[in-house]
Amino acid sequence: MASSLTGAFAFVYLFILISAYKWHMKPFTTKQVWLIIGIGLGFFVLYTAASATLSLLGHSMDIFITRDWKLPVIMVGFGVFLLFDRVTFHSRVINRIAQSAFAVYFITDYAASEKLLWVKLFNLQNLYQQPFAILRILGILLAIYTTCTLIDFIRQALFAATLDRRRGRWFDLLWDKVSAWRCNQLNPLLDDSANTR
Repeated sequence: MASSLTGAFAFVYLFILISAYKWHMKPFTTKQVWLIIGIGLGFFVLYTAASATLSLLGHSMDIFITRDWKLPVIMVGFGVFLLFDRVTFHSRVINRIAQSAFAVYFITDYAASEKLLWVKLFNLQNLYQQPFAILRILGILLAIYTTCTLIDFIRQALFAATLDRRRGRWFDLLWDKVSAWRCNQLNPLLDDSANTR
């Protein structure tokens, strides 16, 4: 409950931050954006170095500054967002792949596929302590994304060959059937009411 509340308040905080920037501030220059990112990364480096030094001296400290919604994380994320906001980039390949992003989400978020992926096929907890764990996990995620995208490409091709060939035809057929059925249901009622008059 507390974590969900933290997430909700943090989302509102980020929304206020972005809205204040968009509505009331002059856009940052590229130099200022890089400065924000640099300061955020500087916090990471300083805090990690201090934490490592203190742990060598026998004082164990948790590196809480790198957790979600902390100021350095927001600074780096906000700065990267502003950098990419300035870039205009067009690619037919990326746009084609991006069309399947929602399908990838649906496939991987389905309960049965979640169990198949994260329990049976790829139990990521077993990979954490192995060498090159990050590279292996990134490879697994890339393979899953590619596979789900290919599945959606197949679905798009099947739809293009069947349902989308004559768009709306199936709806028109269904509508005609329902309308005919409804008219058949109403006609006896209308005849009875006319006879009673």
